[in-house]
Amino acid sequence: MLNKAFLIFIILSASVICSFGQDDLDLQKMMPSEIDSSDIFYSKDYYTWCSSVIKGDDGKFHMFYSRWPHGKHALDDDSLNYIFDGFQGWLKYSEIAYAVADKAEGPYHYVKTILKGDGDANRWDRFTMHNPQVRKFGDSYYLYYISNSFDSAFAVANSSSNTKEWNHWLKYNCTQKIGVLKARTITDLVNGKYERSLQPIMEADNVHTFEVTTNPSVTQGANGKYYMMYKSRKPNVGNMTLWMAQSNTPDGIFKEIAEVFTTPEMACEDPCLWYDKQRRRFYALVKYYSNSGVLAPQFGALALITSIDGMRWTKAMHSLVSLKEIQFKGQRRIDLAHLERPFLLTGKNGQPQAIFAAASISEPGRMKATEVEFTSNTFNVCFKLKSK
Repeated sequence: MLNKAFLIFIILSASVICSFGQDDLDLQKMMPSEIDSSDIFYSKDYYTWCSSVIKGDDGKFHMFYSRWPHGKHALDDDSLNYIFDGFQGWLKYSEIAYAVADKAEGPYHYVKTILKGDGDANRWDRFTMHNPQVRKFGDSYYLYYISNSFDSAFAVANSSSNTKEWNHWLKYNCTQKIGVLKARTITDLVNGKYERSLQPIMEADNVHTFEVTTNPSVTQGANGKYYMMYKSRKPNVGNMTLWMAQSNTPDGIFKEIAEVFTTPEMACEDPCLWYDKQRRRFYALVKYYSNSGVLAPQFGALALITSIDGMRWTKAMHSLVSLKEIQFKGQRRIDLAHLERPFLLTGKNGQPQAIFAAASISEPGRMKATEVEFTSNTFNVCFKLKSK
């Protein structure tokens, strides 16, 4: 016969599970075994990266993504501008473009560029526009993004051991901050009828976080507050570090509230954050930035992490989402050089519908400017998830 203390333990355990929900989300099981060529979105003239998708009231699927041109750039505004040639041009020349499709998996068709740096020295978002993520909260649409300026006074520690090109790169890199556009409709957002943050909504505090804030992802928690997961740097830590911030409004100034992971074996970047109402917990889809095998058996694989309160994070029960590979219908499996910037599209019930990711089969930095097929280019890929 069960004793009273054990019965109480069972009841309390069941109560906790009921209150917070089970961590049973298994995105890997929902991944398709094969994809079609229409699930690939790319441009022959631009590097294609960082996709984020939302279903509009018109029933169409609206993609906001990063792109920047192949080839070399003029030296007229910077004598070291050659450091931004090719794939490295994202730090100065990335723009946020818009494409649309009738189905979540595509095919998507480019419409226009909606946000591009104008070089205005008085703005915090002077150059690149990158890392877009679109969300709808209440009756408004929000497009989060990162941008930068140029810090001519930025000093690199031990600069004598670095090249002048690297020191110059950091003067752009270390000014990356997070902003947001707010619009009443997707049409307004696309046509420039939006409110644009005059100041960053998140930047390094130079106490816990330093130099950069990037990879923003925002969701609303069960308490009505808005939570942002983002990437920054921490002194004397060489790996990627993720942080949490909170705000009372989707476009307000976010305040740092917690570290996510800062240890090398849990290093991650490129988070896509959401609150799962069914399971009553936060999840984040991330790129695993470690060889330790804790979250996934491969560096650069897509992985899943979770939290009940948004403050304390752990690996999810089913942490592996996808290795760096794709399988086209009727063809052999293809290993990828990169599979990153994951974005999870959810349906009306808030449950996973599709995963988008930026990818390349070869190293983009080694591509020739004349290579135009997606097999030798960067592209965004959609993995339409199977229902349970």
